[in-house]
Amino acid sequence: MSLLSIRVASVLVALVVGSPTAFAQTALPTGSQKAAIASDKPAEYTFAAKTAGVLTIAINGEGDLAFAVTDADGQTLPDGSIDRDMNGNSGLEMASVLIPEPGSYRVRVRLQGGSSSSFQISTSWLSFPALARENTDADSKPSGAGRLEVAKPHEDSLASDDGDAWDWFLFQAPESGTLVIVTRAIGETADLVLEAFLDGKFGESVERSDQDLQGDSANESVTVSVTKGQMVHVKVSGAFGRPSVKYRISSSLIP
Repeated sequence: MSLLSIRVASVLVALVVGSPTAFAQTALPTGSQKAAIASDKPAEYTFAAKTAGVLTIAINGEGDLAFAVTDADGQTLPDGSIDRDMNGNSGLEMASVLIPEPGSYRVRVRLQGGSSSSFQISTSWLSFPALARENTDADSKPSGAGRLEVAKPHEDSLASDDGDAWDWFLFQAPESGTLVIVTRAIGETADLVLEAFLDGKFGESVERSDQDLQGDSANESVTVSVTKGQMVHVKVSGAFGRPSVKYRISSSLIP
């Protein structure tokens, strides 16, 4: 297993340059590196995978730490949100995450509570092309989200066995109010999850539904307060297993 060289996008608050989101990038040496973060400024690392494989990450530091592995758009990979508190230590985390296809990925380390923390991060990379599972569906990432109009239902489907494990959609609020989004199965049902995201932040949803309304596992609903022109990204995925289902996604805006 070879050590992966990745680049740090934000390490110290002192590295801020210009705008609040501009950070100096420093190469992370192979092996381990010590860094510091603040509760409002996670440490973000980027790396490029030439093949599918397994990325192993371990962090150890002060305070309650967690990390996530995301794609280039910032959506968390399956099993990529890590907050396990190894050995009962809230600052110790370790996981091996499947990287399903070549591309750019990110590792975001965050502090949960407290104002600042120092930590050590170590990574390793196992290239294993046989693990590849490329998703060619255009709406599998936020950047390829299908644009939908409020109050106009849309029919779509998931086909996990063919690599279509989730769909992304984009709504733009025509006016301020409360945006209501619901899903319903068409024909045979499946257990769906409906999530809403704001401000281009795809690591954690602002609303999530796995309520199985009216006793139907595909019936989900989220409500989001919006302002006129605001963009809302929505993700439809399966709660368990590898769902194959046709569904309808509908929306309405309450002024």
